Amino acid sequence: MTQNHYIVCERDGAWQHTNRGSISAPFKTREAAIESAIDEARESGQFDAEVIVQDPETQSRTVWRHGEAGQASSPAPDPQ
Repeated sequence: MTQNHYIVCERDGAWQHTNRGSISAPFKTREAAIESAIDEARESGQFDAEVIVQDPETQSRTVWRHGEAGQASSPAPDPQ
């Protein structure tokens, strides 16, 4: 399992993403936060980078992982 997580979540009505204690916020939409997290993960150059979205119900899912074939450059749609 990777150690280089970019976690996207909603806090106090705004979306943000975190990585190793660094917080990037606020974002008006979930999609904007995901796009920013993916950009940062790509730019990190870390082979184990992945972006995980944590929904308000505390369910998590990986939406991007470095080096996986067939991944779209845009974020996954909101499952709701």
